[in-house]
Formats: sequence, structure tokens, C-alpha cells
Amino acid sequence: MKFYNTLTIIIISLFVGCGITQPIRPIEEGSTEVIASLGGPIIPFGGIAIPVPYLNLGAMYGYTSDLTLYGNAHVTALLFKDVGLDGGFSTRLFFETGVLPEITLNGRAYFFWDAFRGNTMRLYPTGTLTGSYLVGEYSLFYFGADNLYQFSNSDLFVSPFIGYSFPISNTMEMQIESKWMAMNRNTCHGVFEGVASISGRGNVGLFFGLQYSLK
Repeated sequence: MKFYNTLTIIIISLFVGCGITQPIRPIEEGSTEVIASLGGPIIPFGGIAIPVPYLNLGAMYGYTSDLTLYGNAHVTALLFKDVGLDGGFSTRLFFETGVLPEITLNGRAYFFWDAFRGNTMRLYPTGTLTGSYLVGEYSLFYFGADNLYQFSNSDLFVSPFIGYSFPISNTMEMQIESKWMAMNRNTCHGVFEGVASISGRGNVGLFFGLQYSLK
């Protein structure tokens, strides 16, 4: 039963915005970066609360100075015999000016398919607005919200987030992000009950990301 509950949480996490492998700001034109994300909703495990170790691997490409394209493969999903992919774009709407943050629009689609058991494919479109401030020369403080739509039930999942991105070498950056996943959904009962919900709604997730430049 404990294994089943954990598996259920992992599956649910797919539908409310898994991973942080989306550009906070568009990257340099013509540049390519390898990206990875590890983390997810906080769950009970062995008497303690830990984030789900959900792993994504992908890449992003600076198509223009204001438009970045990216895609990811969901590695952890494969362990449960599910094919998981996502891809999208990130574009700058406004530059940071004084007290106003830089605003980025991100459009992404999640694709899942139980290819091994032949079950139905699923597609989940997501839209994200991100505000960010430059801290020092290279670090970013950012905030925003993922908005994921589920066609089968005509449901919208809203997941606000806050995070920090900083360089750890000349070619690598790290992200740390906390996300209130599905904040508009009642989780007073079921597998999320009493774990990391806020006022009985949604579930808090913790994520770690890496970006490696291939310039």
C-alpha cells in the first residue's frame, strides 16, 4: 500500500508541473545548454518528508535573443513504464527596468504515453508567466505561476513558485525552487493529506536544477 501511495503521488505530480527545466530568461542567441531537474512534491517516506526524486533531462537553444526553445525527457516516468516528454518556448515580454522585473512568457506542452501497456496518450498544455530580478552580476531571483490545463476533466491546475538561480562555475548554473503545486485543488483527503498542503490545498514541492552551457 505504501508503494502504491508513492506511485500515485508521482503520477499526480506529472499533471501539476514537474521540474524546473524552463528558461527563467531567454538565453543568448545561438547558444545551447544541457538542462536537468530533480525534485517534486513532498511526500512521506520512511517516517520523514522528502521531495519526490523526479528526474528530467533536456536541452535548450537560443533561437533569437528574445526566444529560447527547449525540450525534456522524463527519466523517472520511464521507470514506471510511461513515456514522458515536454517541449516549448520562452520569450521575453519586458526587460527589467528599475523596480519592475523582467517578464517572460513560457508556453509548454507535456506529452505522456503508457507505451508498454498501450493505454491512451495524454497532452497537457501549460502557460507560465515569470518575473525575475538580477541579483549581483549573474544571479536571478524569480517568481511566477504555472497554469496547466487538463482536457479530460476540463481542469486548470495553478502552481505558483519562487526560486533563485546562481552560477557555480563559468559554464554551469544551479536553480533552487519551491512550488505550491495545484494550489487551487482541495487536498484535505487522500495521499497528500497532512504532508505539505497549505490550508488543505495543493502540495508544496522542492526542486533543484542545473544548466550546463555548450558554447
